[in-house]
Amino acid sequence: MTRGRSWVLLVVGLGCVAAAAAAVTWMLGRQRAVQGLVYADVSAGAAAQAMQADHFFSDFGDKILVVHGTVADVHSADGRSVVSLATGLSFGFRCSVPASSGGGLPAAGSVVTVVAPGATAERQPSSVDLPDCRIMSGP
Repeated sequence: MTRGRSWVLLVVGLGCVAAAAAAVTWMLGRQRAVQGLVYADVSAGAAAQAMQADHFFSDFGDKILVVHGTVADVHSADGRSVVSLATGLSFGFRCSVPASSGGGLPAAGSVVTVVAPGATAERQPSSVDLPDCRIMSGP
């Protein structure tokens, strides 16, 4: 084997080892990142009650919220669609979704599940607003 060919084989071999190491590192990192996620399965009423009683962030601030509820209203505001869920309280629950989210929006009366990070919640005078929701089930 010539000296030039040996170098080529060495470089190709090292490249393959580096690519394999990067793939393994990525998979392990992704697995570790997902292991740390904590979910809270909650109704829209329970989330609204927690915000109204000032314990929303201590209960849900570090969790991914999976919120179930019945759609009370859907309207557009500032290029986003706002889905309000019935809470059974005077304090509401609103979820903003990108207008270009595709798949359509649920109609009033539909039962839906929405997902959003609890840390992004905003307290409004009469509702808890989640500015970046994803509708996981609906119409």
